Amino acid sequence: MRVGFWNPYLASLGGGEKYLLTIAEEAVAAGHDVSLLAAEEPAPVAWERLGVSIEPGSFEWVPAAGDAELTERSRSLDLLVVTTNDVPPRSEAARSVAMIQFPARDRRRVRDRAAGALGATRAPAALASYDLFLCNSEFTRSHIERRLGVDATILPPPVDVPDDEPGAKAPEIVTVGRFFRGWHDKRHDVLIEATRALDGARLHVVGGLDANDPSAAEHLASLRAAAEGLPVEFHVDAPRGELLDLYGRAALYWHAAGYGADPSRHPERMEHFGITTVEAMAHGTVPLSFDGGGQREIVDDGRTGVLWREPAELVAATADLLADDDRRTRMGAAARDAARAYSRDRFAERVRREVLGG
Repeated sequence: MRVGFWNPYLASLGGGEKYLLTIAEEAVAAGHDVSLLAAEEPAPVAWERLGVSIEPGSFEWVPAAGDAELTERSRSLDLLVVTTNDVPPRSEAARSVAMIQFPARDRRRVRDRAAGALGATRAPAALASYDLFLCNSEFTRSHIERRLGVDATILPPPVDVPDDEPGAKAPEIVTVGRFFRGWHDKRHDVLIEATRALDGARLHVVGGLDANDPSAAEHLASLRAAAEGLPVEFHVDAPRGELLDLYGRAALYWHAAGYGADPSRHPERMEHFGITTVEAMAHGTVPLSFDGGGQREIVDDGRTGVLWREPAELVAATADLLADDDRRTRMGAAARDAARAYSRDRFAERVRREVLGG
């Protein structure tokens, strides 16, 4: 079977990219003829940071710079799989699957600029060309239905759950998320400021940096300036092994995406799922996450982690957990058990059945 994969943000290496590339990894393993459609040549070595291993010679790179070119390329495919934050490009593949990370705009009201204010939106025709829509959470699914008018199947992202039991935990905190400003800001600034009120805990800030985005570099510089004199350590573009080591030794995980945003006006600013939260949980690290978006589906407040609304609550809950080893250990074990529901094996089994074999 000829299977093509497309993601306009492939160089960003976030959760959506891991999602698509893991499906591609399964397609390669199944012996399919795999191609990656992208404007720039893919870099498989960099994918190791996501826990994805695809040999460079096991797929073909097919240049596709825009929607029209992707539509043209799709005609030769038995299956096209795309990820997007909007209406996907129209597909002419024999079968088409779109993973919508989150619909950034309400396409029931926004018309295609190319068609003009009086023209018809391209959304219905493009959406109608897909056989299956995937999403990462019930939170995302509800907004896909509301903003795009289609029903999506929930297939949460894959998480690698270690076989070994977690070792001793240190009074350290880890947070993971790309460094950038925009509609899905991870709010590192809130977490850095929260460390001022803690005593004896170190915060590790792990994130990727898009070298082609000057604003991202400026944002990181501002975060470094804000963290000056605080127990904060940055890990920029950290190798996968370094991240796993931090998950393994840190007692707590912090997540603040969505803080300060109005979920009724800007639901896209909430955390849509939170794959790094589950990765931390898989290592027995207790998550303390902002109470919004998909995090509510992941964190069972008081049992597998803590949901907070204001930074003062985050600080107080952190201090309590660092002072109570027994409670933190129980919650860490419960978090690890809960993370198994998102294991890569379960994801791969559904991909083989519902995506590659559908």
